[in-house]
Amino acid sequence: MTDKRRLTDPDDLKGLTHPLRRTLYRLLTQLGPATVTMLAEHADADPGQISYHLRELGKRGFIEEAPELARDRRERWWKVVPGSLSWSTSEFADPAGRALADTAHGLMIEDEFQRLRAYLGLRDSWGEEWRNTAQTNNSTLRLAPEELRAMCAEIDDVIVRWSAVGRVDPAIRPEDRPEDGREHVFLFLHAFPERP
Repeated sequence: MTDKRRLTDPDDLKGLTHPLRRTLYRLLTQLGPATVTMLAEHADADPGQISYHLRELGKRGFIEEAPELARDRRERWWKVVPGSLSWSTSEFADPAGRALADTAHGLMIEDEFQRLRAYLGLRDSWGEEWRNTAQTNNSTLRLAPEELRAMCAEIDDVIVRWSAVGRVDPAIRPEDRPEDGREHVFLFLHAFPERP
């Protein structure tokens, strides 16, 4: 997760505005490398649609094929290109690009809160240990822009360090991975100025 990709092409961002593409990207991030058949078990779409949208994500550099996992020439595996993604509306010169960046950001925020609501609806199905470790935190700080930037950089460093702890070797097929008691943990954070 140390590689960071800064998105500056509106066409790349457009690739993330399609709901099935966002779902497939998220599933590949969570599950690790997968085939169309495996993804079809989790996404409400037919394999033809999934194949098309995987190719589109691949054209934009979000995912890539993982031929090393294929057992034969017909089997196609896909994996997420390592690293994090970021973009800023201010880096898009034309109004259409800025509007697309705002739309992609808004969709990402909607997805984050849908995932939080889904967890809250299923919270009781998790064991007590998981329920006691899940956390929500909000704080109001008083910072200058450079202080907020420094704090966010520290938080990024912590996330990068902890993401390495449970990282799975993408060359290992999902069915061959050992059970280690880890679950996927979704973390999202927003830090922004506001005036009371």
